[in-house]
Amino acid sequence: MGKNQKIVKETSRNINFVEDQEDYKANLSGKDIIKLSVKNFPYKPGVYQMENEKGEILYIGKAKNLRKRVVTYSNQSGLTRRLQRMVSQTKTVNFTVTNSEIDALLLECTLIKRVKPKFNIILRDDKSFPYILINKEHSFPRILKYRGQKRFKGNYYGPFVSPSTADYTLLSIQKTFLLRSCSDGVFSNRSRPCILYDIKRCSAPCVKKINEKKYKESIDDAKKFLSGKTKFIEKKLNNQMNIASKNQAYEEASRLRDRIKSLKQIQKYQSVYIKDLRNIDIFAIKILNGRSCIFGMFYRNGSNYGNKAFYPSHDENSNEVEILDSFLFQFYSNKDSPPKILVNIDSSAFNNVQKVLSEKNKILVKIINPKIGEKLKHIKLAEKNALENIKLKNQSFQEHYRLLNKFKNFFNLNQLPNRIEIYDNSHTFGNQSLGVMIVVNQEGFESKSYRKFNIKFDMLKEKSHKSNDYYMLEEVLNRRLLRIDSQEEWTTPDIIIVDGGKGHFNQAKKILNKHKRNQVKLISVAKGIKRNSGREIIYSEEKEITIKGNDPLLHFIQRMRDEAHRFAINSHRKRRFKESIKSVFDEIQGIGLKRKKILLEHFGSVKKISTASIDELNEIKGINKNLAEEIYGFFNSQN
Repeated sequence: MGKNQKIVKETSRNINFVEDQEDYKANLSGKDIIKLSVKNFPYKPGVYQMENEKGEILYIGKAKNLRKRVVTYSNQSGLTRRLQRMVSQTKTVNFTVTNSEIDALLLECTLIKRVKPKFNIILRDDKSFPYILINKEHSFPRILKYRGQKRFKGNYYGPFVSPSTADYTLLSIQKTFLLRSCSDGVFSNRSRPCILYDIKRCSAPCVKKINEKKYKESIDDAKKFLSGKTKFIEKKLNNQMNIASKNQAYEEASRLRDRIKSLKQIQKYQSVYIKDLRNIDIFAIKILNGRSCIFGMFYRNGSNYGNKAFYPSHDENSNEVEILDSFLFQFYSNKDSPPKILVNIDSSAFNNVQKVLSEKNKILVKIINPKIGEKLKHIKLAEKNALENIKLKNQSFQEHYRLLNKFKNFFNLNQLPNRIEIYDNSHTFGNQSLGVMIVVNQEGFESKSYRKFNIKFDMLKEKSHKSNDYYMLEEVLNRRLLRIDSQEEWTTPDIIIVDGGKGHFNQAKKILNKHKRNQVKLISVAKGIKRNSGREIIYSEEKEITIKGNDPLLHFIQRMRDEAHRFAINSHRKRRFKESIKSVFDEIQGIGLKRKKILLEHFGSVKKISTASIDELNEIKGINKNLAEEIYGFFNSQN
């Protein structure tokens, strides 16, 4: 929530309809509970939540008027089948008052993402999208790809739904306008041009290869281009090339020709023409076998900023209108919306979305379902993509479901596994050791449930166990199973797979027995003869198994093991990188990661920090005089 979004919280109200008559309360229907509960609700904006008899949150919603909105749930005939089922399970209704409908929207989206209620439609892939930022906080502004809150002064262009589109655009702009991308610390400490100057992607303002006036002109041209004035920029570069050619400055003319070529490449890649609409988002939804795909196409300043398929999580009885309605609220809760949004279903169903987004973005937002012309062609294209994507998703799901059935039958399981956990570890000769867990459910790999475990060595055992796989497996499994023992949110897995042979299997089995989790099926996967893929040996409690190399079940097990291995290696690399940024001045009290980063960005290297004077150190924001003296004393005392 933002600083100005002050939410007035009220204590959740559990309504006792008749004191000391719990039987009466238990026998009330969800509809009756809602009717009685809303008598205590205010006529104010806010968020409400429905809970079942176990206190589990079934549904979270927002309202401009809490009492008027919640009472509509008592009219069963006006509800979809999904909401009728939700009402039938409701035993408690709680609410939180907010200052405005916008605050209610933001709170609702935050709570849905955190709680993931059973009857809500949930946008699963809602990461922040990158922008291209031209930073104003320097006399020679920097251009970069940027994610997160807009906390720097400058011009932001985006969002780019496809990160690869952002990367391609950034590269083409660097080639066309020769703008710097280095940090201020690197910029301030260059004595000669870097390789980007040599490959014609920067004009090297760091060593005065271009003056401030000329560089500012390049920045202004880049802004015009990103604002859609591509023809103007192309004409200007062509004029400059012709003048250079007439003056026999052929090398300069050649450079300008290359810049024009880069400009045309990005125009060809991104440009699109939709009459009267330069800033627009397009969404088409398709449902197949109870699953949906929303395909989005995003345009800013007449350029394509990326396309993306979204797969919301929802009840199989949800319809297109309620899925897309909830999606739009969640998608734009942390993003600016354009003035026009095209959809492939009746736009009159989204009047409330229009109103809320208009108020949130301080512009008039219109949601349109086009019937003719260019807009209809683009909607039809998005619709076609949505249909093809949901077909592929369903095929992938069906194949995954078939493999789970094969897995179930092969290992004589009583039911289809809901949760498979696969474990692996990684270390560098016993250093920076970590273990990982990945999760596979009935829909596929569940990346949100992946976990990393930094190994915490017992100091008494460190020498003998530091690079011991058994010790790491023991620590990881113990910590994982304690999460269940302490009744935390992690559920008990149906199957655990460990990477290793008979010894790893026995070690894992011992830990499962210790935690009294004998119902969990355990398998270990060992590499075969000469460690060749396709000759794996699989250990279970009943037997030692070798599966034929061309068997789809073996490929499925290999995929799970390889995904755990990939996650372990990548996590270990990130940890090594984090460790590698430690430097000698980490020992100085008062120097943490933030100040270390400031120092490195300002001076460019530890060597230059070590030769800096107290006055030079004291000039840096965040470094006071006492700390400057401490840093200076530390480095000089080492000499």
